[in-house]
Amino acid sequence: LEDLQDAFDFCYKVHYQPGEERNRDPQYIQQLQALQAKLQNLDRQRREVLAQMQQLLGRSETLQELLQQELGAWRERQQRLCLGGPADTNLRPLETWFTGLGQGLFQLRQLLRALGELRLKVSYERDPLVAETPLLEQRLLEQLTHLLRSAFVVEQQPSTPNAGRRPLVLRTGSKFSARARLLVRLHDRNHRMEAKIHIDRWDPR
Repeated sequence: LEDLQDAFDFCYKVHYQPGEERNRDPQYIQQLQALQAKLQNLDRQRREVLAQMQQLLGRSETLQELLQQELGAWRERQQRLCLGGPADTNLRPLETWFTGLGQGLFQLRQLLRALGELRLKVSYERDPLVAETPLLEQRLLEQLTHLLRSAFVVEQQPSTPNAGRRPLVLRTGSKFSARARLLVRLHDRNHRMEAKIHIDRWDPR
């Protein structure tokens, strides 16, 4: 897509020289027709890329719904474990799935930024990047926000600090230990991630 845009931009700057005399030149008319064909091809490719991104975002929404179901099943197993029943509460599979989806969404975010840069270099009447890119960015941001919020889980529920580490009913003034975990593994050495944890007493759950 970038190569097509560069080729069109170069030909436009070289050949497009409007004027009455030039408009009657058969060779110039032929160059304009070739330039128009390049623009139509560029427009078609842009629309195809945007359609593919729409499709990918639709698939990621479906995948995120499946992940929410798996996460709900994990929480039920965790509750059974807290009540003393046998249950597998290994988070590694969920972490792998959440991380894979997160990486895919962040890659789409980079692609949208690249499309925005292309739009700044070359734009035209009824440019699909102008109308559709902001909508895709909003949709992607909503998916990323929802994914990261749901990926932050309490891996180890509050328990007594002694060796037994039995499940604990929280009371005012009681001390307890718990462990939270972000299921999306983000590797960014340029930014240090910090998380602040607080208890929401009004949480309906």
